[in-house]
Amino acid sequence: MAKQKPVGSRPASRPATPSPPARQPVVAIPARSSTPDHQTAGSDRLRVRIPVWLPAVLLAVLIAFSFGFGNGFVDWDDSEYVFGNPYVLEPTADHVRTLLQSVVALNYHPLTMVSLAANSALSGPGATSFIVTNTVIHLLNTLLVFSLAYQLSRKNGWVGLFVAALWGLHPMHVESVIWVSERKDVLYTFFFLSACLTYLRYRKSGAFSWFALTFILFVLSCLSKAMAVVLPLVLLLIDYWQAGDQGIRKMTKPSVWLEKIPFLLVAVWVGLIATDVQAGGDFHGWLIRIAEKKDAVGQEPFAARWLVYGSYGFLMYLVRLVAPFRLSAFYPYPENVRNIEPHHWLGPVVFVLVVGYALWQLVSAKTERQRLVAFGIGFFLITILLVLQFMTVGAAIMADRYSYLSYFGLIFMVVYGFYLLTHQSPSHLRLATIGLGLFAVLCFYRTTQQVQVWKNTETLWTHALQFYPDNDQMREGLGDYYGKQNRIDEALQQFQAAVANGSSRYHCYEGLGNAYGLKNEFAKALEMYGQAIRLDSSKSDVYYNRGLTYNKVGRFEDALRDFNQALALAPGKDTLVLTARGFSYLQLKQYAASLADYERYLRYKPTDPTALHNRGVNRFYLGDRAGALADIRRAVLLKPDYEEARNNLRQLEQVGQ
Repeated sequence: MAKQKPVGSRPASRPATPSPPARQPVVAIPARSSTPDHQTAGSDRLRVRIPVWLPAVLLAVLIAFSFGFGNGFVDWDDSEYVFGNPYVLEPTADHVRTLLQSVVALNYHPLTMVSLAANSALSGPGATSFIVTNTVIHLLNTLLVFSLAYQLSRKNGWVGLFVAALWGLHPMHVESVIWVSERKDVLYTFFFLSACLTYLRYRKSGAFSWFALTFILFVLSCLSKAMAVVLPLVLLLIDYWQAGDQGIRKMTKPSVWLEKIPFLLVAVWVGLIATDVQAGGDFHGWLIRIAEKKDAVGQEPFAARWLVYGSYGFLMYLVRLVAPFRLSAFYPYPENVRNIEPHHWLGPVVFVLVVGYALWQLVSAKTERQRLVAFGIGFFLITILLVLQFMTVGAAIMADRYSYLSYFGLIFMVVYGFYLLTHQSPSHLRLATIGLGLFAVLCFYRTTQQVQVWKNTETLWTHALQFYPDNDQMREGLGDYYGKQNRIDEALQQFQAAVANGSSRYHCYEGLGNAYGLKNEFAKALEMYGQAIRLDSSKSDVYYNRGLTYNKVGRFEDALRDFNQALALAPGKDTLVLTARGFSYLQLKQYAASLADYERYLRYKPTDPTALHNRGVNRFYLGDRAGALADIRRAVLLKPDYEEARNNLRQLEQVGQ
């Protein structure tokens, strides 16, 4: 076929109608959306790396906290929560029902207690399984933190990964994870963060099922720890963040507030319960106290000095975020709280400046950076305000564990802020990446150090005493530990040092009584118990220990009075007190009363050889020789070297021949 030659154009007397140009490759212009342009590059570039980097972050968190898997319990609430709590150690159906109604360590958190009982049922009473479980929940929380940061930053992988890494590895969170008693922290945070994510799904889809799931997760979070009551305010903050530059207008709509009413009602109910039990109550008889009554709320909840100390605690949480050093299990108030030290006045100044700046950004925000400041500081303040010492709870000015959830707001603000400042320059973004990466490495290292602090009670308090050598509460805890390790002279040294420093803590005197009792110096022991009771007459353990000492010196009537008072103050300790009281009854020849106590005790501990032997003795004196033989034979079978039982069994068998 001949090649066609080009044909020239023909002149026209009038302008020809232009023909459409030949189709050219089209460069797609993305439609404008609420997602800022700066998000796209970083998010797309890192999205393919998330399946690699997110597992690496989780692995780093696991490795850091695994240094604590060999740790033991500490004698600071762990006894009430686990190793001294028969309802957890023996999780029968009845005991689980009791846990659902129980106040433990001035907290009502039934879901936490049931989870601890499940740990015991599945893995036994050793500390390792409890610590590993806490760590697993912390890993899940780190994953949830990534998801929440990823969603709030409009699917920016760089932001999500760094927020997850810094939050998951931060050494301030060691206390919440490695301390067994803080199961409540990791558990309530799991449900809290899950509720935030389901609420985002609800906002996106409008489906009621997501709203209902958010409410259910909120209730579960409250049943894990009462601090979850602030979730409705966090949901409002999420509304503000998601609405962009319409944030303030969005929050003034009645519908936004009306849908939070169910959450607010639950929050009020949980708050009423928490206030009552923190003051040592049982919420009008609805709940059960399985330990002695305590008072945690200070007598001057709104004194001016508490405003100073609460603000100072706020400042120190900010400092520890970027400089995680000198971490302590306990940060005591000054010895004389009425004499405010000069550096504490920095607290109110910083508090007013930071909160004032955040409020200003909240109401005047026109850019995403301004809204980020309002959101980050707002999240931190909402989730930590209840435990800032404006209303004094306990004897510490701050606690590492209170930063566990609340640090999400600050870390998100810092990481996303770095991204907003550097994303337009690849070199600046690389510098931000290196800087945050190095800080994550520092956090990893400090966490591996901090988990060793929680190895046992001795390491915990000796570490804290480095910073506060005159603190009587730490010496009290260390003295208790030495006493239980039969290091009696060291225990005496700690308690005596506390008393020499002017301690008015009842337990320092109780500890001295225990130590003197173990050294068979019973007169000194009774004197110390008496002083402890004069300082605080509401403690079951003091009466129990003094009752044991009365038994040893043959004052059985006095012992009975103390054992009865111990049970009146802490009915849940019946398994501890019944055998001692039963022995007192036996020595007073009140055999029926003694038998009743041993019968009750053996329902809980049916294989206790001493209790079986003493029940057998009671049965003998009450004329039940066959029952006596059965009990004492079983005691010998369970403990073949039980000499007293063997002698009594020999005599009983000879009598019957």
